[in-house]
Amino acid sequence: VLVDDAVNPEVIRTFNAEADIMARLSAHPSIVTIHQASISADGRPYFVMEFCPDTLGARYRKGPLAVPEVLDAGVRIAAALETAHRSGLLHRDIKPSNLLVTTMGAPVLADFGIAASLNRRGDEPEVFAMSVPWSSPEVLQEQVSGSVPSEIWSLGASLYTLLAGRSPFEVADRERNRREQLTQ
Repeated sequence: VLVDDAVNPEVIRTFNAEADIMARLSAHPSIVTIHQASISADGRPYFVMEFCPDTLGARYRKGPLAVPEVLDAGVRIAAALETAHRSGLLHRDIKPSNLLVTTMGAPVLADFGIAASLNRRGDEPEVFAMSVPWSSPEVLQEQVSGSVPSEIWSLGASLYTLLAGRSPFEVADRERNRREQLTQ
């Protein structure tokens, strides 16, 4: 449920777009299942989705994950991405915290909130949104807002993070982990 002060016409438009995307994709076993999307009586948009008690993002912070678990997650999430791409969509925010874990222990891809069409029209403005530690160089440099190769990069960077316990180019000094520093 979105908070009251975050609801405006643009948020409603984005919510409806995400609900449409999820309606098309959530039948995939490695994409979080959305059971319902609606607007509450007080005007706030909400999703009813399958319960996922954990994220791979939370798990790696406790320590690196085992290679078999990461390989399994990689295959499953790659299949979810392929389905999204074949449906003409880019997720654009692949990162460990968007890899939820179902009650059955299976990883699923979630949060299509900044997804975009793979076949963006030339007259549409290009919107750049990124999670810096997992974004590809071309996205960090704002050459593209997303592409199939940049999503594969982000998946690879996320899998690296799960194995290593940190993102690929992260340094101990958090001040040096800004977009400009990581691009360099």
